[in-house]
Amino acid sequence: MINKVIATIEKHGMFSKKSAVVVALSGGSDSMAMLNALLQVKDKYNLKLVAAHVNHCLRGEQADADEAFVVDYCAKNGIEIKTLRADVSAFAEQNGMSFEEAGRKVRYDFFDSFGKDYLVATAHNADDRAETFLFNFTRGSTLRGLCSIPPVRGNVIRPIIDCSKSEILEFCKVNSIPYVTDATNEDVSYSRNRIRHNVISELNEINPSFVDSASRCIEALREDESLLSSIADELAQKSKTDDGYDCSLLKEAHPSVLKRAIVKICEKESGTTPEHLSVKKICDLISHNGQAEINGGIIVRTRKGFLDFPLTESAPYEPFVLSEGKNDFYSYSVEFDIINKDETNNLQLVSQKHLDYFFDYDKINGKVLLRSRLQGDKICLNSRSCTKSLKKLFNELAIPPEKRNEVVVVADDCGVFAVCGAGIDSRAAVSQNTKKVLHLRIEKIR
Repeated sequence: MINKVIATIEKHGMFSKKSAVVVALSGGSDSMAMLNALLQVKDKYNLKLVAAHVNHCLRGEQADADEAFVVDYCAKNGIEIKTLRADVSAFAEQNGMSFEEAGRKVRYDFFDSFGKDYLVATAHNADDRAETFLFNFTRGSTLRGLCSIPPVRGNVIRPIIDCSKSEILEFCKVNSIPYVTDATNEDVSYSRNRIRHNVISELNEINPSFVDSASRCIEALREDESLLSSIADELAQKSKTDDGYDCSLLKEAHPSVLKRAIVKICEKESGTTPEHLSVKKICDLISHNGQAEINGGIIVRTRKGFLDFPLTESAPYEPFVLSEGKNDFYSYSVEFDIINKDETNNLQLVSQKHLDYFFDYDKINGKVLLRSRLQGDKICLNSRSCTKSLKKLFNELAIPPEKRNEVVVVADDCGVFAVCGAGIDSRAAVSQNTKKVLHLRIEKIR
């Protein structure tokens, strides 16, 4: 078994020189075998080993006995060990999790507390891998799920992933390694136990080497998934633009590659992995404009030929009355000046570069306000001589709906007379008859 463990370590490059490893030690045969296997290769790889045990407080005296067993074993064999007692039942209830989910989070949070320089070794074996393969298969998993438990994931390594349960038990027997037995492992009311005791035992009747055969199948699937995944990575990167992901490139891809690319895009943009139905929704969106909700509230949209993940619509600006001089308006600095027309030269109606706006002051009615758009707002742009709603204007300017409240609107008692970045209303435009000029300089400062 040691030779198989070394082969797995070498194949997957699990250790660099002077690696520090947290050994997840439950006290069962698998983790005890892994600990002793790592002790045997410790000098070869110059390892620093620290055992870590979590008492989930779910099995009463038996859980306490398991904790005492591993602490005693490590003390007698000069192995550093750290333990954690966690009320997983209460944690699960507080966070709306199953016991399994809560236990896993508690364990890995504990392992991560050792520091980023530590690898975490878990005792998943070839039988576990076959069980996970079958479990995912029954749920209609994709190829990614059928690849089962990976030998390495991030800082988590699995040195005995290629060893069968029978090899592990034989290793413990030959090396006189003690271990404890968790009675819940025999409870076939749990799906995984039912697969282990009922399904795999039947498959072993058909093929006594079923676990080895399943391992070879999983490795072949992992190679295929790795290739398809790399092609999907390239597609996701190639299709990325400032406007989102180019749908024309995405829809040219083979469905197998497209679905993987969508998963990767969703994971990057939303931080969640989309479910099968969510991936299908997005595939359907690629060919036409529209939007869909995935993973309980995340919005995905295709717009003008691009796939994106719009942010929640920003809150509208509260109306702000301008006064002469310098004004602070949210993330803008606004200068308000009233000047005589004959005191200035070369007035520009709008300078997009400097965001300078010039108006006929005598045509302004009442107070000058800065605000966000309101329903019913219209403007007759001086440069176009036609009246249109701000909604239509924003559509023409391709301003995403979630960004429209961020556009600064300048208004008086009669309505809008300028839209920042678009232009001014003809009713307030400077003309030959203008005497006083209202000058606004709007500058974004953060």
